[in-house]
Amino acid sequence: MNDFVHALVRVLLLTLVTPVALAGPGHDHGDGGHDHGEAPMPSGGSASPRFAVQSELFEAVGVLQGGELSVFIDRYADNAPVLDAVVELESGDFKATGTLHKDHGDYSFSGAAFARPGRYPIVLTVTAGGDVDLLAGNLVVPEPETAHDGWRSGLAGAARYAVAAVVAAAALLLAAVIVRRRRRAETVGV
Repeated sequence: MNDFVHALVRVLLLTLVTPVALAGPGHDHGDGGHDHGEAPMPSGGSASPRFAVQSELFEAVGVLQGGELSVFIDRYADNAPVLDAVVELESGDFKATGTLHKDHGDYSFSGAAFARPGRYPIVLTVTAGGDVDLLAGNLVVPEPETAHDGWRSGLAGAARYAVAAVVAAAALLLAAVIVRRRRRAETVGV
């Protein structure tokens, strides 16, 4: 009988622990949408929209934050930052030349053209010394999450754990009742 109770306790503990190890929504070990220069967004949506593109000469990462699009550029061969380039950005009707922030190592563009949710094609023309290259990708600006939506998803996760805990407690209680009745039956029968 004790083996039955031990096995039941193990199953119940695995039931409670297993959801912690499972991947949440948006968890993907695939390519994550990199085909078109999109940087993956965390499932929580709290990170700033971004894009990542590369060519044989350069790599660039753009981050939209605080009304500004910051583009970081380095050489593909050795990851050396490119701090002496002319960087032009085109997206639809928007065309601009970036302003270098040497202290941060980025080229800055106004983010006003990317203020609304949507998919924005990005074309960068990088001219650094004798090297000229085009880099193309997409900046995806998601719909903003409301605090209420985040609260709801957190509540749903908490509710699942609460239900699992109640089921586990009920199963343990049932196992204890069964063991107690069998022991009484064995005692009375002796």
